[in-house]
Amino acid sequence: MHPQTQNRVVFIAMIPTDDRQQLQKGLFELYLEDMINLRHPLVRMAERIDWQQCEAQFGPYWCPDNGRPGHPIRLHAGLQMLKHMQGLSDRELLDQWVENPYWQYFCGESVFQHEPPMDESTMGRFRRRIGEDGARALLKMTVDLGEGTGTVAPESFRVAVADTTVMPKAIEHPSEARLMVRAHRRLVSRAKADGVKFRQTYERSLDGLVIQIGRYAHARQFRRMHKRLRKLHGYLGRVCNDVIRQQPRGQRHHGLDEALYQALYLWRQYAEPQHRPKLYSLHEPEVDCIAKGKARTPYEFGSKVSVITTAREGFVLDCQALRGNAYDGHTLHQGLERVHKHCGQLPVNTLVDRGYRGSESTPLTNVHITGKKKGNGTAHARYQHRRNSVEPIIGHMKHEGLLDRCHLRGREGDRVHAVLCAVGFNLRKVLRRLARLFGLQFVRDLLAAIHQSGNDVPGSTPQLKPATA
Repeated sequence: MHPQTQNRVVFIAMIPTDDRQQLQKGLFELYLEDMINLRHPLVRMAERIDWQQCEAQFGPYWCPDNGRPGHPIRLHAGLQMLKHMQGLSDRELLDQWVENPYWQYFCGESVFQHEPPMDESTMGRFRRRIGEDGARALLKMTVDLGEGTGTVAPESFRVAVADTTVMPKAIEHPSEARLMVRAHRRLVSRAKADGVKFRQTYERSLDGLVIQIGRYAHARQFRRMHKRLRKLHGYLGRVCNDVIRQQPRGQRHHGLDEALYQALYLWRQYAEPQHRPKLYSLHEPEVDCIAKGKARTPYEFGSKVSVITTAREGFVLDCQALRGNAYDGHTLHQGLERVHKHCGQLPVNTLVDRGYRGSESTPLTNVHITGKKKGNGTAHARYQHRRNSVEPIIGHMKHEGLLDRCHLRGREGDRVHAVLCAVGFNLRKVLRRLARLFGLQFVRDLLAAIHQSGNDVPGSTPQLKPATA
């Protein structure tokens, strides 16, 4: 078993074998090479990706001699790349994959497919199987691809830009009334299934109280609002007492124990407003409340993400979801170590904002802080204007990619999702680079054809020759 899968759920399946490239064409098959333009940038990029390295990297995650053979690794990796390149969900990606022959060719198909290759749950299992280490292997592949295609120059790795942002979680905006009502209903349902008898469940009164609390909050009548909240608080405490009295600790089922713990946590959270850490979601208890000083969204609920890019091209070198609301200056050292793993070298100069004050003493790079006039970490004049280049990159990752909302579960899902968003952003840059390169090559071929046709007959008007197969 691969050492990275020892602490993770392993789905038994044999190592996938890719036998989709047939040696001889069939008579009644629709072959993708006959349907698509082989000069398309996505086709060119598929030819430049080292798929054998991808199979060697992810092959140990499968069992070598047990279970049914899984889907080809190139199909799995290609679907994850396309998902984050296009900013689609798993279901939307599979629906459009059937309609797009270029996407099928990118994933290694040779014959046009009329059915989705897998279910969306299989894509989720692949992400859980490879984890954060597998996602970082894909990020390293995109860095090598960008350097090989000329999207990022080798000397650009010497100057990097670092910044942090917030990746919101796919949860409802937390309010004390909704959280207590949901915990109340969940606890009563679990307890009844385990045979707990309640004197009164108060479930009929919950909806009316939530409506009253919302109206009082809208009218800014906070005294009446807190009066109704205290009533909800009392109902939740009585239900918890009935469960504890009938099923003491050690005798409760795991599901009931978890529901009771969350209900008691919310009960204490309202009674003691200074209690930390706070619970903002029942199905995602790891969510943090992060304030970034924005007028539009003063508070965001999710996880903090550290982003490091090149200062020249804006190529993402590292993207990491952090635990808690960490101080920016404490995240730079670990981020530079990850950049060294992805690129094989450390940036000589790193440009940061004033939120990174205190990180000037790191021995890994020369830190330049924007706006600092004197002392260690003073921003050099030639680098002063390049610090802001990371801001539009984060905006593109959120609006064109999937960094604006994470639907994956838990801390591990946040880390995998953040790295895959960086993979999708880098692939979009490589795709645009290849489109420009082959667009220029087409113009050169056109001019050469015009010149050649004019030289064939002296004195004749230049005419284009018909394209050959």
